[in-house]
Amino acid sequence: MEYDGYDEVVRAWIQGVYDSRGNDAKRTLKFCYDIEQYALKKNDAKLLGFAYYYSAETYYLLNESEKFFFCITKGVSYLNESNQWKLVARAYNLMAITAINRGNEPIALDYYLTGLNFCTKYQLKEEETMIDINLGNLYLSCGQYLEAQRYFEHCGQHVKKYVNDDRNNRLITCVYIGMGTGFLFRDMPDRAAHYVELISDECAGRIDGIELLSFRCFKARVCHATGKAEARDECIRLICEEINTDIPIMDIFGDLYEISQLLLDIGNDDAFLRVMGILEPLTWQSKIVNLQRQIISLKIKFYRMHKNNDAYLEAAGQYYELSEVMEKEKQAMIANMLDVRESLERANKKRREIEEANIRLQEKSETDALTRLANRFRLNDYLDNAFERAQSDQTALAMEILDIDYFKQYNDNYGHQAGDECIKRIAGQLEMMQNDRIFCARYGGDEFIILYQNMTEEEVRHAAEGLRQRIMDLAIRHAYSQAMSIVTISQGICYDIPKDDTKSWDFLHAADAMLYHVKKKSRNDLAMGHLADASDK
Repeated sequence: MEYDGYDEVVRAWIQGVYDSRGNDAKRTLKFCYDIEQYALKKNDAKLLGFAYYYSAETYYLLNESEKFFFCITKGVSYLNESNQWKLVARAYNLMAITAINRGNEPIALDYYLTGLNFCTKYQLKEEETMIDINLGNLYLSCGQYLEAQRYFEHCGQHVKKYVNDDRNNRLITCVYIGMGTGFLFRDMPDRAAHYVELISDECAGRIDGIELLSFRCFKARVCHATGKAEARDECIRLICEEINTDIPIMDIFGDLYEISQLLLDIGNDDAFLRVMGILEPLTWQSKIVNLQRQIISLKIKFYRMHKNNDAYLEAAGQYYELSEVMEKEKQAMIANMLDVRESLERANKKRREIEEANIRLQEKSETDALTRLANRFRLNDYLDNAFERAQSDQTALAMEILDIDYFKQYNDNYGHQAGDECIKRIAGQLEMMQNDRIFCARYGGDEFIILYQNMTEEEVRHAAEGLRQRIMDLAIRHAYSQAMSIVTISQGICYDIPKDDTKSWDFLHAADAMLYHVKKKSRNDLAMGHLADASDK
């Protein structure tokens, strides 16, 4: 066990936290306090991180956002210092949810992506799934429905592969609700209804609490969109029966806000007032101004519908005042994020640099999207290594630049789609010739680069001429070419052994000069030379 090294008293406190979290807030906070006091005396970062995290989680469930942020900010650096990566990822997830509820989506996105980096690095599948679900919901709220769907599909695969207990039902319910909500937003209610059926078939009787409440809210909206008023009203009745003041408002606010909008739209005042009677005091207890402002917006709509002008004007004034306060809250959110950043910087500067390097590598895709050949990034890395080996071992290196003859005329007359297909067919021939001595990449447009390593001039020429012949054998019609009535290529090759003062891009310059020579003289041909020949071309 992770905490087996501690004495019996400390282990009892830790077990007490596990047993009472989510059920008995008072006991949880008492155990966390005892652990904190002990850890402060011992200067134990691991126990401090544990105590602050579970205190923060408890305040989150109690809807006490200020105490939550106080504890989570203190806890993250200790968790990071003591390598408690699961709790680090969960902390970022909770901070992101709170940032969304405070109306600060960019900060939330930053928190989510930071949490995902920890999940990826340390193989935290369950935490990755939770964050993926929440990222999907964030993209839904921003109107990025296809991106949201990508996250939901990804985490759905994780749930079915890695989670095998009751958590599976809770998580897959969240995934299906997210997928279905995306289709609702895209005015595709029949496809949304499919996810209602999936939840009913796979998870019925296996979910409760906020997952069940969230499902009822989702189902009510789907039934309304598909014209099933009776089923919609039954969902609303169950929501009104089951909603209570113990719900964690930050986890369920969005669902209840949407159902409140629906209740206003269909004129169900009794149900609206029932939901608002629970939602409004919890929102004020949370002290999250953005949520309070959204509650006021619902009340404004309600008063306007009922022509209650006095109440309408009073609520409008409240909305304005909260909007001003919200600007200050956003500044506080930014300050909190900076505090967290500074703590992590002190605790783990080197780790952060490694993670940033990994992010850059992930962002720098090495494959050309159209042809699936290597792109320029991959070419640069490969060329540097190949050149270094050839220079060190004094072995031959050849670089070829080729392009498609009169490709502009092909594109202009046959269209860009046909042009793309032409490029893909050329790339297919290059892909087939690749081996441990031949490397091919798309350089851009209709230009390709081929590197030949440790081959004789005769072998390189034979390979290049064979490529040109195979492309002619494709017999791609090109009525607008001045070379032939089919697609052809022109090739320039620099073959040499790199010397100490030679740079890798000297080969590229020389190959380009050879290609220029071919195109100036004719097309559908090949020119091959050495570095010294480039100035003569």
